[in-house]
Amino acid sequence: MKKTLLATALLAAGAAAAAIDPNAAAQAALKHAGLAAVPQNALIVTPDVDDGRAVYDVNFHDGAAYKFEYEIDANTGAILKAERKALPTVASPVPVVQAAPAAVVQAAPAAPATEAEAKAVALAQAGVSEGEIKRYRAKFEIDDGIPQWEIEFRAGEYEYEATVNAATRTIIDFERDKVWWFFD
Repeated sequence: MKKTLLATALLAAGAAAAAIDPNAAAQAALKHAGLAAVPQNALIVTPDVDDGRAVYDVNFHDGAAYKFEYEIDANTGAILKAERKALPTVASPVPVVQAAPAAVVQAAPAAPATEAEAKAVALAQAGVSEGEIKRYRAKFEIDDGIPQWEIEFRAGEYEYEATVNAATRTIIDFERDKVWWFFD
């Protein structure tokens, strides 16, 4: 409650300097996500303060497959953070897609890495094959202006977490933890 009041007070105090309103923040997020509109009641815009900066948290879903979370600078309209997460489904399980082995990348391509490319980089770093993994999860986000994939999976008696820079296809962060109990 205090955080919301503080955010509202800071946004109100800086209203003369604020370049965008909540509607403009929502439109910037929708445009970035490639959507013209979302289902009724599927969009929430909340004023907030992050690291002393006035921002809008914009959350919405496309009504079909994805949930989006954005953080928009209230003064410049810049997208500070963007996340896209798959909505849970009740359909049949998704078939496992075999990824190509990781290759050495000489120069960063113009387009961000696909999930399959990021997965191949993470598996190469872990030294495991596609067939060995269980409980796989991937999430794409833009953090501090850097597009990245967060890849999590289990192989054998270890859990792995890798953050892959989607622009350069390199590992930003990598963790391997031993699992002491199994529920598989």
